[in-house]
Amino acid sequence: MEIIGVILLIVAGICLWVRRRRQAMLTTIGSTETYTAALLEDIYRRVATAVGADALAQRCEVSGVVEMDAPLLGKVSSAMCAAYRFTISREYEETVSETDPQGKTQTKVQRGSEVIESGDVRTPFYVRDETGRILIDPEGADIDWQNTASIFEPANDPGFARRRMLGVRRTEQALPIGERVFVLGHAVDRGGRPALARGPKGEKMIISRKNERQLITKIERNARNLLIAAVICGVLGAMLLVWGLLT
Repeated sequence: MEIIGVILLIVAGICLWVRRRRQAMLTTIGSTETYTAALLEDIYRRVATAVGADALAQRCEVSGVVEMDAPLLGKVSSAMCAAYRFTISREYEETVSETDPQGKTQTKVQRGSEVIESGDVRTPFYVRDETGRILIDPEGADIDWQNTASIFEPANDPGFARRRMLGVRRTEQALPIGERVFVLGHAVDRGGRPALARGPKGEKMIISRKNERQLITKIERNARNLLIAAVICGVLGAMLLVWGLLT
């Protein structure tokens, strides 16, 4: 009982730690100004003239529609996008034998998979609002992906070996062209023009398909659920730990 109690207390601590990070993100979003593309261009020119463009490192938010002059094509879907990630895996089933504590051997068939290829492809793109467009550098950003493909190709002949090939599964998630997004990042210089990217100290960058209000609601709900989980695990963990020590 003591071991289970300690494990539950550790889980409670982890939940509280994650909740603290969620609350910090809420504070960051709430305290960051939302700018238009035109306003960012004006700020960039003023900073570049006064102290040099390299000095620009302003945390800010923008929202608009994803746009690219030369869009990427998804690895699986071939759909136009600004970023995508994919996984190609081989699925199989195999016969395995297991021995229980009583020494009895049981044979069963279980399914499994192994990754053949995977990747995360992203390149700078633009977000356009009613005043113009601003360059976005998505490297290192947390992207709110959209599921764009999930294809299973059955094997022609699974065979009769111990491990039988069932087929190949191809999945893909992407950030489609034309998608409306909310971006939290830092305004920086990129080749003589303003762009949103991760901060100079590696600060978190978010590219979300939800608007600011929806994103805040999601994070608040997540933080609330983590608090509930922490309380439940903490109380149960303490009770089991005390019970184990007294019995």
